[in-house]
Amino acid sequence: MKKLILPLFFSLLFTGFALNSYAMDDDPVVTATATAELVEVLSATEENQLNFGRFIAGESGGSIAIANTSAGTVNVTGTVATIGGGAPSSASFSVTGRPNTEVTVTLPADGAVNLTHTTSSDVMNIATFSVSDSSPALSATGVATVYVGGTLTVPNTEIAKGIYTGTYTVTFAYQ
Repeated sequence: MKKLILPLFFSLLFTGFALNSYAMDDDPVVTATATAELVEVLSATEENQLNFGRFIAGESGGSIAIANTSAGTVNVTGTVATIGGGAPSSASFSVTGRPNTEVTVTLPADGAVNLTHTTSSDVMNIATFSVSDSSPALSATGVATVYVGGTLTVPNTEIAKGIYTGTYTVTFAYQ
């Protein structure tokens, strides 16, 4: 029995020393990891322009609204009346980038965009813009189509007849 107690005593004694012999490092050094992922550039192309078509203003004017859909449905108010031709349509944008990611779409502020007559200083205001999806998800192949509609305020017949044009900014960004 003495033969068993003595080795047991020494093993416990050395085990205790081993547990108590750890020293604290005042300046620990850790190897850390950093990562980065470079992804495809987000790009967008205007495929079709926002077109309010051909119309007459009537005595008191009104508005023409183009829906933010592929069909670009037209709705008129007031004394405005559409006439044949002019091809009214919503704008469409093709967006490409990193597959399966969401994008945010930002449109101009309400009332911030005017269409100006090509030979006079007369203007018509785009009162509002609308988008088919303000946070579209790019497909597995990295593409999405976004439609933009708007409402054009048409003054009465006192403004110049002819073509009115203008530009506006649509911003696409990764979320």
